[in-house]
Amino acid sequence: MNKPYYAKKGLFVGITSILCAFYFFAPTLFTCKSSLIEHHGYVENLNTFYTEVEHWRGSKSTKSELKFSLNSTHSFYVLMKNIGQSGYNKRFETLEKQLRKSKTVTVWIKESQNEEYKPTVFQIADINGNILYDFKESKSLSKFGFLISFGLGIFGIGLYLIHKYKKKPNRKTA
Repeated sequence: MNKPYYAKKGLFVGITSILCAFYFFAPTLFTCKSSLIEHHGYVENLNTFYTEVEHWRGSKSTKSELKFSLNSTHSFYVLMKNIGQSGYNKRFETLEKQLRKSKTVTVWIKESQNEEYKPTVFQIADINGNILYDFKESKSLSKFGFLISFGLGIFGIGLYLIHKYKKKPNRKTA
């Protein structure tokens, strides 16, 4: 077994995982409520979509998306979740019914994403101010992804460092 080879691969995987954790998950996870802005408007183009996603080795899962737009903006707001083998996302279906019933909603997004076509949705409230989609709920998936990626990164880098700086026993031959 070529330990230096695998240790270098562990370093590469570790660094890549940490970079992915900070690039993909940290911007959502470390967003404060004070950096959000509100968009108000009538809900338009509201639909829930289910798409079958094929992963490596032939396994499949279902991705659910709740998409809508507001008449006051040019953005499409998308909530996305992988629901595994289930063909139905009860949370998104309920949210779709609530949005149809309310008609006018407030959506919170990052101020830096104000001009983007598909900004990240952090919170949704109906016309009465009742929260339909919570700030904590939007961050929950990012928390899990960040912890897994960061943990894998620390493990890969640790594997490399242990191999590189581990003291080798002196073997004296007689």
